[in-house]
Amino acid sequence: MKIQRENEVVGYVSGKAIVKNEDGQWFFIEMPEEFITLREQMFERDLTPLEQLSKDEQKSILKEMVD
Repeated sequence: MKIQRENEVVGYVSGKAIVKNEDGQWFFIEMPEEFITLREQMFERDLTPLEQLSKDEQKSILKEMVD
């Protein structure tokens, strides 16, 4: 049985919901902002690791999430 991690929406940047899981890993999912609710839980299978974006885009998103 696979353990389900908590994947919480922590922000929205440039057309992407930004998600952080309980292990501190960052993900994104592209969707319109009106469909996003902060603190909402997302299914892991719907998420893409932030590392799949360019280094510049990753830095920009993480800077905005930390500020």
